[in-house]
Amino acid sequence: MDAVELLREQFNSHVAVREKRPGVLQLVAPLFHEDGDMMDIFLNLPTNGDASPDQKIRVSDHGLSLMRLSYTYDIDTPNKEKIFHRILAENGVGEQNGELFIESAPESLYPALLQFAQAVSKVCNMRYFRREVLASLFEELLAEFIQAELMRFKPTQTILPIPDRDDLEVDWEFRPNGVPLYLFAVKDNNRARLATISCLEFQRHTLKFKSIAVHEDIDKLSRKDRNRLTNACDKQFTSLDEFKQNAIPYLEREIA
Repeated sequence: MDAVELLREQFNSHVAVREKRPGVLQLVAPLFHEDGDMMDIFLNLPTNGDASPDQKIRVSDHGLSLMRLSYTYDIDTPNKEKIFHRILAENGVGEQNGELFIESAPESLYPALLQFAQAVSKVCNMRYFRREVLASLFEELLAEFIQAELMRFKPTQTILPIPDRDDLEVDWEFRPNGVPLYLFAVKDNNRARLATISCLEFQRHTLKFKSIAVHEDIDKLSRKDRNRLTNACDKQFTSLDEFKQNAIPYLEREIA
């Protein structure tokens, strides 16, 4: 029994194939996107057309999954790419020039197809966790703004003001007037506590510096953490949007 016939049996005859070109079959099977469209899945047979046990069949989408996703969602940042590649790795799927694929022995084609379909579904549904992705992109969006708009203030990323204290890391340093201005990206209570501890330790070591905190959303912080940070930090921006609106005037005043 060849691989296609075995596949028909495993799908209880609810599967068919259409030859798209020599050696490439399009699968017609009950594997659907959530909107009801059938998934575009192809079987690339060995070049000699003989799917013998020692030869692999490539299950592929011919690049159509990412094309489908691109209509509503772009994988256009390092963090999104990281999430995309994690989905593929967790499902054992490869990617080459936008084509998703998995290699399978003929006798393992059925589970490989289900595995592949699961990965395609997760990739195509990336747009539905856009809000969660954007929330996790706070630091990346902050970095993009700094690198695009604040380069004249000489930003440097990831600073250790006390070299032997790698636990007191500063996210960004500016030097608008020669004195270090340390920026802490604060997205939760833990980061607020780290910023507070860092500022207090820098003060204890009599470092010359000023500090600012840029919050993802200051209202997310507990009252105690917000108060501690307020007492330790020189300036706070309650959100990334507020920082984008006011960072340049603030830094210009620091130059003066």
